[in-house]
Amino acid sequence: MSDASPSLSINRDGSSSGSALWIVALQCLILGAIIGFVFHSPIDGMVSKWKTDGNWSHGWLVPVFSLYFLAIHRDQLKTAVIKPNYLGTLLIIAGMCLNYGARAWSYDYPRLFAMIPCMLGLVLLIWGNQIFRVAWFPICYLVFAMPLPRSLYFNLTLPLREFASQVSGWVLGLLPGVYTSVQGVVIEYERATVERGSLNVEEACSGMRLMMAFCSLGVAMAYLGDRPLWQRVIMIICCVPIAVFCNMIRVLVTGVVHVYGREDLAQGTAHGLLGLAMLPIALGLFALVGYVLSNLVVDVEEEPEAE
Repeated sequence: MSDASPSLSINRDGSSSGSALWIVALQCLILGAIIGFVFHSPIDGMVSKWKTDGNWSHGWLVPVFSLYFLAIHRDQLKTAVIKPNYLGTLLIIAGMCLNYGARAWSYDYPRLFAMIPCMLGLVLLIWGNQIFRVAWFPICYLVFAMPLPRSLYFNLTLPLREFASQVSGWVLGLLPGVYTSVQGVVIEYERATVERGSLNVEEACSGMRLMMAFCSLGVAMAYLGDRPLWQRVIMIICCVPIAVFCNMIRVLVTGVVHVYGREDLAQGTAHGLLGLAMLPIALGLFALVGYVLSNLVVDVEEEPEAE
């Protein structure tokens, strides 16, 4: 018994292939217009965050990465058979319920997140399973571009600030002639040749900005790497401690220059460059983790048994 469901392959030569590609392109434009119309308000708020909040300035690059993930699988997309799967309707309904429920309660972030199941459902409904297997990750990757709610962001940054303060205060106390005391996110110090001072680990120094940017980059690198799934999972998990470690170095360096009377190096352009310098360090540590994982398990070919 043959399957009566409609299907279309876009890998055929000739005019049928060209017309199929045009149909798919037109469908993409229409779906993009629908998503933009339904979610225009949260999308406008998200883009505004990208423009005005440095913690989310990496959001501009996330859609570019998503398109790149699709582009590297273009051969697989061309040979895919388009066969609608009506289970995608359930994802669309779930996304729209989340959207209008969050709209009724005036919550912006759930409305942004509702785009993900809606887009997944549309892909599954219109193009089917083979396209869905390629497109699900680029769509879900868009989560890294969605700014977290302010209250949640503060609750996440406060423990990071306190941890950075405690570790940096302890290390600064090991310097000769320096005595430190940590109260929350404030490091109070005293040096024999200068008066007392304090260093406040502000929200911008919590490391959340570096963590979000590096996690999005680390997930992309783990996805692109030719590795077993368990290695990719470990590399993604390592993104958080690596980001926290690099931010701790940043706070410590800032504290050292502040204690030794070079406050000019702890603010302005110099402080911003110090933050940028943490990114190559994080990438180097990430590459080191990948190298260790690659050489952790070595496949040994079995020698043929002697007759």
